[in-house]
Amino acid sequence: FMIIAHKGAAKQAPENTIKAIQRALDLRVDMIEIDVRHTKDEELIVFHDQTLDRVARDSLGHHVTGDVHDFTLAELKQFDIGSWFATPYADQRIPTLKEVLDLVYEHNAEFNDDVVVLCEIKHMDHPHYHDFAEKMVEVIKSEPNGEDWIYVQSYENEYLEDIHELDSLVQTKQLMIGEDSPPLIAFYLETRIHLGHAKESNRMKALNPEWKTLSPRRIFRMHARGYEVYTYSDQSDELVTRDDMLKMLNAGVDGIITDNPETLLEIREEIRALE
Repeated sequence: FMIIAHKGAAKQAPENTIKAIQRALDLRVDMIEIDVRHTKDEELIVFHDQTLDRVARDSLGHHVTGDVHDFTLAELKQFDIGSWFATPYADQRIPTLKEVLDLVYEHNAEFNDDVVVLCEIKHMDHPHYHDFAEKMVEVIKSEPNGEDWIYVQSYENEYLEDIHELDSLVQTKQLMIGEDSPPLIAFYLETRIHLGHAKESNRMKALNPEWKTLSPRRIFRMHARGYEVYTYSDQSDELVTRDDMLKMLNAGVDGIITDNPETLLEIREEIRALE
């Protein structure tokens, strides 16, 4: 099974920062999930929220507010996005997608590792969506063999279609949440809508359903149609317990996206010791 570090090692360092990514690399996880957004000057950055409100501070330590897309990269780079987590991380700044990918590539080259980066594209209603896919593919292609180790996931089926049209070699994964998720309904009904059509076009490699929607039977059906299944928790704290992780692994998932990869690493070592 794949151990996927959500926003880097987000329990041990501020999410989506270079420190969190480096910590996940040091743990030797299989995959690192990050969130990708657009700046005002159309640069791709790694940041989860639509606004800065929750994590950003200025040079005086004051809270910064506002939509990420209303700031240029240079403006965003001035803000501390680490001290909300802990004071020693006050030097952390919003990284560009390129900076994160370069870090992972250098790690893989130095340690002969094969860590994959899973990029979640945030919602399509941002001001620069029209060229987001093109810029994303451009960055992926700028990395050596990028199509082999940089994947894209989204809740937005249309976005994944745009990526596939630009570069069919980029692996895409459909995120799903809740029983009323349109792609999930389509899958259960086995129609040609959404996932049925996607699989026939060989675009979708994996499905990433929210863990509470899964059962061994549903996972079996997804596997039977050729999909890998990676699960996550909509409320990330809910999927950090050992029992929940074991439950999903026993149900047959291929990987878990978690803020707490260390627990999964311990489970893997225990399984190996028994083999």
